[in-house]
Amino acid sequence: MLTREELYRKAFALKAQMRTEKTKRYELLLKTAYEREPRLSELENQQIAVGAELVVKALSDPAEMRKLRQQADALAAEKKVLLEKNGVTEILYDCSACRDTGYINGKICDCVKRIAAELAIAEMNEEMPLKSSRFEDFDLKYYPDKTDRDGVNPKRRMTAIFTMCREYADRFDPHTSPNLLFLGQAGLGKTHLTLAIVSELIEKGYLPVYGPAENLFGRIEREKFAGENRGAYDLMVNADLLVIDDLGAEMATSFTRSALYNLVNTRILSRKPTVINTNLTMREIEERYTARISSRLIGNYQAYKFIGEDVRQKKAIEAKGKTVS
Repeated sequence: MLTREELYRKAFALKAQMRTEKTKRYELLLKTAYEREPRLSELENQQIAVGAELVVKALSDPAEMRKLRQQADALAAEKKVLLEKNGVTEILYDCSACRDTGYINGKICDCVKRIAAELAIAEMNEEMPLKSSRFEDFDLKYYPDKTDRDGVNPKRRMTAIFTMCREYADRFDPHTSPNLLFLGQAGLGKTHLTLAIVSELIEKGYLPVYGPAENLFGRIEREKFAGENRGAYDLMVNADLLVIDDLGAEMATSFTRSALYNLVNTRILSRKPTVINTNLTMREIEERYTARISSRLIGNYQAYKFIGEDVRQKKAIEAKGKTVS
C-alpha cells in the first residue's frame, strides 16, 4: 500500500495535471480569439494606457480618476463580450476554493485530501469483483420457494433482504444509514449483496472501504508493527461505509479482537455506517470476540439472517451440466 506521503504526492500531481490541461486549453482559445478579433489587441493596449493614467492621477485628480475607471470598466466589458463570442470564458476549476492549486492559505485543500483518500481506497478495493456482483446479477431463483416447519420461506426472506439492500444503496447517507450485520452459512449471497451496495455507492461518488476481515486486520497489524502509518486504519475509520467481509475466517488473536472492537466502536461513536458479513452465529461471535463486541453488534446493528441452500454450489453444478451437454 502506498504511504501517506506517496498518496499526497500522487494527488498533487493529478491536481497539477488537471490545472495544466485547463490552462493550456484556455491559452489556446485565447490565442485563437486574438487572431480572429484584432479589436482585442486594441482593447488590451487601451487598458494598459488607461491603467498607466490611473497611476498618474491617483493622488492629483480624483475627478479624472473616476472617468478613467469608468473608461476601464467599459473596455473590460467590451473585451469580455468579444472573448465570450469566441468561446473564451474564465477557467472553470474543479475546486473553486483553491483554484486547483491544492492549497488554501498555505494549508492543503480538502479536494487534495479527497483525491488521496480515493487513491488509497481504490488500492484497498482493487481485488473486489464488482463487475460480477451487481444487484442485476443477484438471481433469486436459487432460493427455495417453500415454507419450512417454522413458517420460513427462503425465497420470500431473501427477496425481502434483496429489496432492503437496494433501498439501502438508493437512500444511503454516510451519517444516518444504519449498521448492518449479515448472518448465515457460506454461499448464500452475503458478499454478493454487500459488493452490490459498494458498487452503487462508488458510482454515486461515495468512498466505501471493503475487505475480508483477514485482509483488513492484516493491514492494520502490518502498519502497527512495521512502525509505518500508511493510513489504512484511518481510512477504515473514516470511510463513508466500511464493509468487513467474512468475519470469523481470520485467525483470532488479541490483536484482531482489539482491531475489530476499535473499528466497530469508533464508527458507532462517529455515526458512520458499517456492514459486517459472517458465517458465525451470535453465540459464536460472543465466544470468539467476547461479549463486549457482541453487545455492540446486538445493540447497534440491524441483523439479517440469510437462509437457503448454497448458491455457489448450485451455480457450479449448473455450469458443469451445461459444459457436459
